[in-house]
Amino acid sequence: MLRTGSRNWIDRVVDPTAGCRPAGGRRIISFVLAVIMVSTLVAFAARQSGNVASAASMRRVSLELRAGQSSFVVTTGSQRVAGSFPRGFVPLRLGTGLAFPLRAVIEAAGGTVRFEPSQNTVYVALGPVAGAYEFGSRTLVDGSYNMSVRKDLVRALGKTGTLFLSEELLRGLVTVSGGTMTSSVKNGVTSIVLQIPSVMNDVLGYQHETFPTKAGKMRLVTLAPNLAENCFAIGQGSNIIASSEYTDFPEQAKKIPTVGAFSNPSLEKLLVLSPDLILVTDGTPLAVVERLRKMGRQVYADDPKSLSAIVEAIRSLSVVLGVPDRGFEVALSMHRSIVRVAAAAKKLTSKPAVYVEIWNSPLMSAGKGTFVSDLISVAGGFNIADETNTAWPVLSEEYIISHNPDIIVVASGMGSGDVAGRTAFSTVNAVKQGHVYDMVGDYIFRPSPRIIKGLEMIADYVQRASRP
Repeated sequence: MLRTGSRNWIDRVVDPTAGCRPAGGRRIISFVLAVIMVSTLVAFAARQSGNVASAASMRRVSLELRAGQSSFVVTTGSQRVAGSFPRGFVPLRLGTGLAFPLRAVIEAAGGTVRFEPSQNTVYVALGPVAGAYEFGSRTLVDGSYNMSVRKDLVRALGKTGTLFLSEELLRGLVTVSGGTMTSSVKNGVTSIVLQIPSVMNDVLGYQHETFPTKAGKMRLVTLAPNLAENCFAIGQGSNIIASSEYTDFPEQAKKIPTVGAFSNPSLEKLLVLSPDLILVTDGTPLAVVERLRKMGRQVYADDPKSLSAIVEAIRSLSVVLGVPDRGFEVALSMHRSIVRVAAAAKKLTSKPAVYVEIWNSPLMSAGKGTFVSDLISVAGGFNIADETNTAWPVLSEEYIISHNPDIIVVASGMGSGDVAGRTAFSTVNAVKQGHVYDMVGDYIFRPSPRIIKGLEMIADYVQRASRP
């Protein structure tokens, strides 16, 4: 996470560029990329990521609807918008409440309704309120990724169809986001009042609007490679005006000018660029963050430590940037992949021991409190470095040999042959059984959507090692 020191302690122990070998025409320095995600942070008990602010920090949205009537009114704060539903589609009674065409009301309230044809899915978002409806299975997914089959929400008129939303389901979507909803009927008019969180806290306790005025159009600076990746994943890559060193994915990210190292960015450049928001994460010193804020710069910080936290970090970022539908789409896909891998892991009859090598001199690994260890656990394996009770331990050959890992993942950039060829490791199960694998460090060291690739690869290794 964010740290107080000017340099990472690992930098004082290891020369990150020593012993790197050419591969595919370029030098592999994946350990340097690992260092970007490895640091110590001062913990703030009162500062929690994604926490919603007090009840006073709410956006009030009121809806006035009448069954069978095409017109409606949405009032957000002091702004009153009169709208009308598509011809032939009007609110109707559904159970004890009202159901109404979704798009017209959500968009009038300042939200987004987006249909993705390739997925046959509609994504809905109103600030932190988010959900998805999959037409193929007629399934609604709420902000907690809970699913319910609702065939009664799709209405058709000839060849035209539209998606309806019921009071019951709207209340569920809003409640999951930390908001509330009340409903009443008077003289045939249904009045629905939503209280939606209008601010959220980042990991350092800084507040950010959930309905930003520059939604989807903020000038961004990303001070870590994964943050640039996450911005591209939610469709905001083109808004990045500067990034940090080692920002190299996707390919377009390589063209973005840098402001220096993630741990020591050029404050002068940041002043000249005048971004709307600076994104920071693990590795950025707290002193830098605090100085940026004193200079009047807005800073958003995250620091996920588990797979689920990575998913929610991407989703929270999308809310702060004003594209919550995009973030929910990415988060839902990642969540489902994690659930799928975890379900397969539960069927295993054993838990293979896994050693992840992030550097070879000294031997370094990832232990408790890291998402690297979390993905091993989710995949069904046991991380031998967990027993050190250290996030980024230096291990001895004796420790590794005594724990006899069934799987060795080489993420140092040195290649699997570097490990498999060690005489001292010749008796280790992973070497004897041929379960030593080379992996691009970014797949397990960067908290971005690519972490799912790393999870699936390790899950594959675990499945192979588990076969009789």
